[in-house]
Amino acid sequence: MWPDDLSLRVQELKQENPKAADIISEMEENQTMFLSHISHELRNVLTLMNSSLQFLETSHPEIMMYKYWREVKKDCNYMLSFVNRMNDYNNSIRLDCERVDLYKLLRDTYQACLPLTENTEKILTFRCQSDIPTIYADKTKLYEAFLNLIKNALEAIDEKGTVNVTLTTDEKTIRISVEDDGCGIETEKLVHIFEPFVTYKPGGTGLGLPVVRRIIDAHGGHITVYSAVGKGTTMTITLPKTLPAEN
Repeated sequence: MWPDDLSLRVQELKQENPKAADIISEMEENQTMFLSHISHELRNVLTLMNSSLQFLETSHPEIMMYKYWREVKKDCNYMLSFVNRMNDYNNSIRLDCERVDLYKLLRDTYQACLPLTENTEKILTFRCQSDIPTIYADKTKLYEAFLNLIKNALEAIDEKGTVNVTLTTDEKTIRISVEDDGCGIETEKLVHIFEPFVTYKPGGTGLGLPVVRRIIDAHGGHITVYSAVGKGTTMTITLPKTLPAEN
């Protein structure tokens, strides 16, 4: 879980010194195990707390009238969500691959997000090139990545606007773009949006986009972002048609 600038230096050290590469890999493995253990223990405690709160609501419904009770519930749910996202981040590079129909997967993600536009002036569109091939990938993790980007784009629109989701391909790659005409992101913030725990969204965990990038990196792809304040943001995922593991 390295910050962006440190991550680049870590990769350089791995290439420069094989012994350093072994030490760093061991450190990363220990870090992953530590975070996995911490998130597991925290999730167990928070799940029990949440169950107890629900039991109290059922047996004493009058308690829901109190302001502080609502705050406790909200904070507990937030922490449970945060721990789950931390676990997602920690496990995002572990792939369970199969042949995936990207058109169907992205269409399903698009349809899952359509209810978010109901009773609003937000428009969500989906366009797809006709000759999209299947690829060897982790279907569940790609769905999570696509869902995260589309939901973020819809949330970036205050009241009225459009989010366009497109799927295209060329000789070697497949591209998924999510474009919105929302508020946009300032340049000084843009360089940090993929760093863990950095968030500019109220109530955000700062792990959504880092999880997306780790998922795409694990598939041998990359994600780019273009944004202009007051005009909107475009996130583009580029995936190879063949995973490195297949070669």
